[in-house]
Amino acid sequence: MTAAVSAEPGRVTFFAQTTRARSLPVMVVPVFVGTALAWEQQHIFNVGLFLLAFLGALAAHLGANVINDVFDFQSGADQKAATLDTGAEKQTIPTGSVALLTGKLTLRQYWALAGTLFAVALACGLALSIWRPWTLAFAVGGFLLAFFYVAPPLRLAYVGRGAGEVDILVAFGVLPLVGAFYIQSGTVTWQALAVSIAVGLYTMCVLYFHHFLHWRADRAVGKMSPVAALGEARGRVVGYILLGLVGVAILVDSAVGALPWYAAFAALTVLLPIMALRRADGSLPGYFRVMAQLMNGNLLAALIMLATILIQGLVK
Repeated sequence: MTAAVSAEPGRVTFFAQTTRARSLPVMVVPVFVGTALAWEQQHIFNVGLFLLAFLGALAAHLGANVINDVFDFQSGADQKAATLDTGAEKQTIPTGSVALLTGKLTLRQYWALAGTLFAVALACGLALSIWRPWTLAFAVGGFLLAFFYVAPPLRLAYVGRGAGEVDILVAFGVLPLVGAFYIQSGTVTWQALAVSIAVGLYTMCVLYFHHFLHWRADRAVGKMSPVAALGEARGRVVGYILLGLVGVAILVDSAVGALPWYAAFAALTVLLPIMALRRADGSLPGYFRVMAQLMNGNLLAALIMLATILIQGLVK
C-alpha cells in the first residue's frame, strides 16, 4: 500500500512563496556590491558586520514584499487581476497575496509575518548601530520607503506615474548599497553613491517591467503605475529608455573611476532584456521572457561588477 503524497508545499516552500523570496537577488546585489567596494577602496571586511547587514537586508526585503501584498489585497488590485486571469488569452495575472486569495492565510497572519520580518531587520540594525551609529538611519529610511510605497497616506505606487519607481531606486539601490559600504568602512564615498545609482536603476527596471504583467488590473483599481498611466505601447518606449539609462549609468561609473574601467562590459547586459522586449508581442508570455532576461542581465551585471571590483582590489 502506497502512502498518499500531499500536493501541499512544505513549510519552507510555502514561506518562500508567501514572501516572494524569488525576488531576493535584487537585495543581495546591492549589499554584495557595497561590501566589495568597501574592501576594494579600504581593504576592510568584517564578517560579523556583513552577516548582520545581510540578514537584516533580506528580512526587510521580505517584510516589504508582504506589506505590499497586504495593501494590494485590501485595495482589490490582486482580486481584479484574478478575475482577468481567465480565458485562452490571459490579460493579466495576480502576482502577489496568493495565500490571501486562496484563503490559506488571513490578513492578520500576513500582518504578523510582516511584523516578524521587520522585527528581525530592526534587531540587526540595533546590533549594527553599536559599531556604526548611522545604521538605523539607513534602516528607518528603507522601512519608510518600503511601507509608504503602498500604505496611506502616501501610497506612492498608487499615485504612481514614476513616484513608486523613484522609491524603489532609493530603497532597493541607494540605501542598501551605500549602507553596506558604510557598515564595513564607517564612511560614505562618492564612488559608493555613484555605483548605487546604476544598481538602483537596474532594480527599478525589474519593478517597471513587472507592471506589464498586471497593468490592466492596476488601472481598474486606480493604481497608476507608469504602464497603467501610459498604456502598453508608450510604456514599452519608456522601458527602452530606462534600459538605456542603466547602460549609460554603468558606462559613466566606469569612466569616472567609481568602477574599474573594465566594468563597462556590464553595460552590455541590458541587451538581453532589450532583445526580449523587441521580440515580445504584447502577450503575457512575451513579458515573462522580458522579466526572465532582465533578471539574468541584472545578475550578470552584478557578477561583472563584483569580479572587476575584487580584481581591482587585489592589484592595488
